[in-house]
Amino acid sequence: MSADQTWVQPVLWASTAVFFLAGSLVSILWIRRERRIRLGLGKIIDAEKTDDSSPASYRAAKDVEEALRNLFESRSAELARMKMMENYRRDYVGNVSHELKTPLFSIQGYLETVLDDPELDAETRQLFLTKALKNVNRLGQIIRDLDAITKFESGVLKPEIQDFDALVLVHDVVESLELQAQAKSVNLVVNAPEPSYWVQADPSLIRQVVTNLAINSIKYSKPEGQTKIKLSSTGSRVIVEVADNGIGIKSEHQSRIFERFYRVNSDRSRDTGGSGLGLSICKHIVEAHGEQIQVISTEGAGSTFSFGLKAKGKPN
Repeated sequence: MSADQTWVQPVLWASTAVFFLAGSLVSILWIRRERRIRLGLGKIIDAEKTDDSSPASYRAAKDVEEALRNLFESRSAELARMKMMENYRRDYVGNVSHELKTPLFSIQGYLETVLDDPELDAETRQLFLTKALKNVNRLGQIIRDLDAITKFESGVLKPEIQDFDALVLVHDVVESLELQAQAKSVNLVVNAPEPSYWVQADPSLIRQVVTNLAINSIKYSKPEGQTKIKLSSTGSRVIVEVADNGIGIKSEHQSRIFERFYRVNSDRSRDTGGSGLGLSICKHIVEAHGEQIQVISTEGAGSTFSFGLKAKGKPN
């Protein structure tokens, strides 16, 4: 190698080293940039997590592509949840509006008729005012029931647990509904083999559940039908059943009857009165006691609603 060429090899080595170092530096910068992007996307994902079904944490993402995919899935899940909540809100507002509008229009119609016709006979005037008052009472019941459900869902209203005899409570409910049952020619029966059934629960709320279930049973019973309230014990729990041999519920409706304002037959249900919230309130009360309410029904043969309560030994 000539003297003039001795500089070539060092230059080549230096160039190679510079190229290698530059490549390494670019690679390091690219990896760090990718890591920052991945961590940034992951933090967005983590900030949006709302439940256990959310995508995996950004720490588990292997690259930017996976982090972007996780972000897309997170945003898609959030969008689906928002759409579901919007549909729920729209349906709820529509149902409330419809249920309040019906008695309001009735009240308005009866009162306007009375005011616009000064020559209306006393008997008809009294009839219209009575019907207006009936719709005022129904309107008030809807508002009270909505308030109760809202309090249960927000956790404001909680059971005040006491020890009491469920059999005594059931007899009190039956006594209070005797006239209503007689008007429908329905026989109210209590089936309780044991002399007492002590439970730990909120007596006023459980009374409301038993009353609502019994009233529904009476409303939809056949003429000369029967409503039976049965108590039984499993040792740790007392089971309350309200059964009838009435019209029953079609199978396609049974999964939805505890929804607010859901009516199997809206026209017939409104004719029988009520707020359309009774079964929903029963569900909330029973669940507030840590139990579940269930229904078994056969169309044309009747329905049985049941729920459990924590048993308590009879006090000395």
